[in-house]
Amino acid sequence: MGYEAITFLLFAAYLPLVWIPIRLGIKKQRGYKIAPVILALFLMSVWVFGFLGRTMFVTALEHLIFAGSLSLIAVIVFEIVRGKFRLHRKFRTRRRFIGLIIIVLIIIVSGNSLLGINKTMQSARYFENMVTYDSTNLPFIVLDEVNEIDNNIRLVTKEFAISKAEQTKAAFGSNAELMEANVIYVNDSIYWCMIYAPKKSAQFWTPGQFNHAWGLILVEVNNPNAEPITIKFSEGEFNYAEGLWRNHGIVLKNYRRDQGAKYWRSYPAWTGTEWVYVVTRTTSNVYGAWYSDGIDILDIATGGLIKHYTANELDQTPDYILQIYSEDLIEQKWIRNWGDKRDTTVEGNIRFFTGFPYYSSDRIGFYEVGVEDIRYVKYQNTTLAFFATHPYDSTETLAGIGVITKSDVTFYDLKNRGYISAITAATLAEGQLTAPNEGSYIVQMPVPYTINTSIGLRLAWFIPIYWQSGAIQRLSHFCVIDALDSSYIAIAEAEGLSGSQVVKEARLQFKSFFTSEVVEDQYEIAQIEDAGSYVENGNSIFVYQLNDSRTIRCSQDYLNETHWNQVVLADIGDEIRYTFTKDDEGIFWVTEFYILT
Repeated sequence: MGYEAITFLLFAAYLPLVWIPIRLGIKKQRGYKIAPVILALFLMSVWVFGFLGRTMFVTALEHLIFAGSLSLIAVIVFEIVRGKFRLHRKFRTRRRFIGLIIIVLIIIVSGNSLLGINKTMQSARYFENMVTYDSTNLPFIVLDEVNEIDNNIRLVTKEFAISKAEQTKAAFGSNAELMEANVIYVNDSIYWCMIYAPKKSAQFWTPGQFNHAWGLILVEVNNPNAEPITIKFSEGEFNYAEGLWRNHGIVLKNYRRDQGAKYWRSYPAWTGTEWVYVVTRTTSNVYGAWYSDGIDILDIATGGLIKHYTANELDQTPDYILQIYSEDLIEQKWIRNWGDKRDTTVEGNIRFFTGFPYYSSDRIGFYEVGVEDIRYVKYQNTTLAFFATHPYDSTETLAGIGVITKSDVTFYDLKNRGYISAITAATLAEGQLTAPNEGSYIVQMPVPYTINTSIGLRLAWFIPIYWQSGAIQRLSHFCVIDALDSSYIAIAEAEGLSGSQVVKEARLQFKSFFTSEVVEDQYEIAQIEDAGSYVENGNSIFVYQLNDSRTIRCSQDYLNETHWNQVVLADIGDEIRYTFTKDDEGIFWVTEFYILT
């Protein structure tokens, strides 16, 4: 629905009020000439407010229900006061008048409730259409454990990062105030980025400080012991960011194209040569379904639009853009609604009413705030977001893991595998430690990885444990727990070790639990020198000549969908990692295939 249609609904909600000047005009009573003018000015102010506000605070249907119902109530009250609305004298008493108002209010409340249920269902259905289900493979299969896990796992919480930044903010002066904190991607690493600006009082009394950010403090998420990086801006360099003074804030700047659009998550980004500001645009349709409206790249000094990527172009966004969706959109509008409404026993997997029993094991929930929020991780030279779910009737078990990339969403359905949930893993990890004499231990941000052991691939939870006392927080231990057999628990103390070192110690200790004559899969690494393909029995066969003097062939008969997708994308010059089997004719058939570069 375009802005013209939304504007029409704004007017339509108040059309019942037209009855009042019409009724006044019948008897030519006092105020007859001025009443239509007042009403026209009122309707015009509604439109102007919506236009200048650049956003609809409620969706069009919500506005029609609320404002339209209130307009009807106003007309009824008007008629009763004038004594003309008798309807055979049934509503002349106060009791009957109150009853009429109650009926109208019931209609408003019930209409809004049904609209809310429909909005939830529409958002759930929208997300359901984005998801590809995989009940065969495991997520996050790691080949290079040192780089993928040890050097990249997120060990710094938001609170931890802010605590470190607050100890460094003196570089900006005594009036510096934290405006926002976001995870960003800079030079192949992930950092917490804190924006500092003058306090509101300083902005008000000091000329030239409006909309001015003084600087950034970056804290590397994988290295809790590293010194924060401080970046200062001179006056006029950084004027546009969420939370800055609203005189010229981005709220009125970044929705010139769509009056119904909103933003939730916005953050600075380093392009490699300059700082820009990234705004995740979000909007809803007339039925209340929430969806992405793309990405805006803004100039930090002027707020001007540098580049807009539509929702269909998100996979084309540069690597420096870490988050393409607002976390509020993903968590609140998509995953939670999807978890509430998803039911595989009905057509389309989305049920309008949740049905009974409400806590059905067939339906998926979403973990509450805390350890189970959306998290961004670096995986195979890219960044992606993941979320974990458990069945409504069993918080102890893992229902599945969702992986969100810039181009797709894959949900690994694991509810029949017997894995423990992140909540259970966090509880077990904390139970390994004796309560400290001062402060307390907190467990946050478990991350699932599938690693190669001597008995095959194992899904495990990698769990940081923090010591906290007041506002002070530090990494205390690191724990690795097998997701299938929780008796395999490895824990390492972080004291005196870097983030990478403590993760590596816990990981190697965990892998040492698995001893068997069966050796780990041996991967080969090589570069593609030549490529070709042919069709055999209706199936495509890819042939690659490698720089290790080996010629390999790839067929869907030997590869699952994940590996086959990598084969299709491979090209001359790519470095690959693979395993293979040799048939009776001496042909090397690939059984696992990954593109490294």
